[in-house]
Amino acid sequence: MRNKQKPKFTVRDPKRSDLRDLLSNYLQMQKEIKTNPYIGIPLSGQRPTLKKERKWLNELLKKIKKGKAVVTVAEVDGHVVGMCDITSESSPEAKHTGTLGILVKKEYRSMGIGTALMESSLKKARKKYSMIKLDVFGFNRGAKRLYKRLGFKVYGVLPEAFIRGKKLKIDKVMMYLKFD
Repeated sequence: MRNKQKPKFTVRDPKRSDLRDLLSNYLQMQKEIKTNPYIGIPLSGQRPTLKKERKWLNELLKKIKKGKAVVTVAEVDGHVVGMCDITSESSPEAKHTGTLGILVKKEYRSMGIGTALMESSLKKARKKYSMIKLDVFGFNRGAKRLYKRLGFKVYGVLPEAFIRGKKLKIDKVMMYLKFD
C-alpha cells in the first residue's frame, strides 16, 4: 500500500459487525511484533479468542452508550483498518480524564488514517472530558510527532517500563492534552 495511492477511508462509530476485523487487526499486530519488536504498542502475550473479543467489544459498546468511552474506527473497502478509543478513568475523582489508545494496520500507516481517527475522537472527547492522556513508546518518533502536533505535551518518562523479548528495554513516555 505504501507505494500505491492513498486509499479512500471513512471514519465512523464502531458496530458489532466490526468484530472480525478488529480481532484480525489485533492478531496482525501480535505477529508484527515478532518480526518488528519496535512496533509501538504493548500487547498481551495471549492470543485472544473470538469469544473474548466479542465480550470486549460488547463492553466497549456499552461504555460508549453510557458515555464512558469515545471510539472511532477507520474503514477502507468495507473493512476496519484502524481504531482510536478514549475511555474514562475508573475513579470518580478522575472521570474528567480520558485515556487514549490507537491502532492502525501496518499497510495503512502514514496515510493520514491515524490523524483522522485521533481528530475525530478528540472532537467527540471535548464534550466528555477536560483532559486526555496517553502512553507512547520512547522510540516511536512518528507517533510522538503526531501527538505533539495535536497538542499533547510530555509530562513524564518511565525508563525501561517494558521489556520486550529478553533484551529490548522500552521507555514509556506519558503525554496529556488539556482542553481549554
